[in-house]
Amino acid sequence: MISKTGMNPPKKNAFTLIELLVALVIFSAVSVGLCAFTATSMRLVGRNLATNHTHQTMRISGQQLLYDLHQAACAFRLISFDGTNYTDLTPTATTDVDAFTQQYASTRANGVRFRVQAGGPYPLTANTTAASTSLQFDFGVGGQLPYVPQVGDKVAVPLLSRDFDITAVTTVPTPGNTTGVITISDPAGLGFAVDTTTSGNLTTGYFYREVAYTVYNNQLRFHANYNGLTKGNWRLIRNKITSPQPFALLFPTNGTASDGLNLRLSLEYYDTDYSARKFTSGTVTLQATVPIRDRPPPISSTNAS
Repeated sequence: MISKTGMNPPKKNAFTLIELLVALVIFSAVSVGLCAFTATSMRLVGRNLATNHTHQTMRISGQQLLYDLHQAACAFRLISFDGTNYTDLTPTATTDVDAFTQQYASTRANGVRFRVQAGGPYPLTANTTAASTSLQFDFGVGGQLPYVPQVGDKVAVPLLSRDFDITAVTTVPTPGNTTGVITISDPAGLGFAVDTTTSGNLTTGYFYREVAYTVYNNQLRFHANYNGLTKGNWRLIRNKITSPQPFALLFPTNGTASDGLNLRLSLEYYDTDYSARKFTSGTVTLQATVPIRDRPPPISSTNAS
């Protein structure tokens, strides 16, 4: 006798067509969601990298700019550059109130010039009379010659609390002979007799050179020697600058003159390289009020003459 169990093998469980279709729809939806999430995440990461790169590059150049401005040893002077000529500007107050200081900003300019310490202290190595217009210094430092005076620089003598324009360099110091002789601008002379030969006597001078920052053709430029024909020589600090006139002076009120000791800076930078890759990094704005670290003197307010 044959049993029914032996005649009918057990049934095997399987997915129906409807179940497969439902699973396929769910899997497709999850896959599409994961792909969209991954694409969005990658785009956000790329945009964040672009923004961070923009901020970093602007931060580096901004730090250099702010450092140089803080080192100013005189009042700031606004200038204008039109591609050919450098022109001094006479700033006037506007109704624009600076948010940091609550002072009035002047008309804006695309350049600013000022003086920074270029060398010193260097010892005066020859006696002088009150009428002396020639001064002799030893410009050597540890066998090196880090600074060479030039016409247009200023020399400040702290012991005498006086400063002078340099009108001639009659003996140019060299690495082999670091002694140099300069001629000062005051025809009446130094004004004091200085004794450098007596043991223990030491009179020093500090030397200041004019520098400038300009913005032109979307470039932030540094002029390390803003003097005569050399003022047209510049070093690129940052390109892609979108602020054509970022410099202004501050006025206590809109009816008083500016002392030129506080510079308002509003500089914008746009990273077009990353934007071309469809990563919109936007703009970076450097806005600051820059006071001079050492309020003048050390050199007089006539530095611009």
